[in-house]
Amino acid sequence: MQTTLQFLIMVDGPLESAELLDRIRTRLPDAVPYRRDSVDVRGNLLEINPNEGADPRLAASDEDDYLYFRWRVELTPMDRTVDEDHQVTLARELLRAIEGPQVRATVCAAFEDRV
Repeated sequence: MQTTLQFLIMVDGPLESAELLDRIRTRLPDAVPYRRDSVDVRGNLLEINPNEGADPRLAASDEDDYLYFRWRVELTPMDRTVDEDHQVTLARELLRAIEGPQVRATVCAAFEDRV
């Protein structure tokens, strides 16, 4: 398990954490509940946490606006067979699952240029 395979998806919008998790579970049906605000998805533990640095004003105006988004969706590989290609594919699918009207998402990863 390599730490470089961990990644974040910063999410901004009116969703509460439970709504965000429901959106992920609905659109990725292989996501299995793990504990509150988390699921096991494709060899990763996905956890949703509030972004302590969230600021709606900066999220709407700053060049690095994602730093101020409301939620941190953190993915940590739990399966040793997970590789970078697997993580890139998962990141793409999660972006499609999360993004929508009034909801923005950005991947933060060592491999983000491939997403």
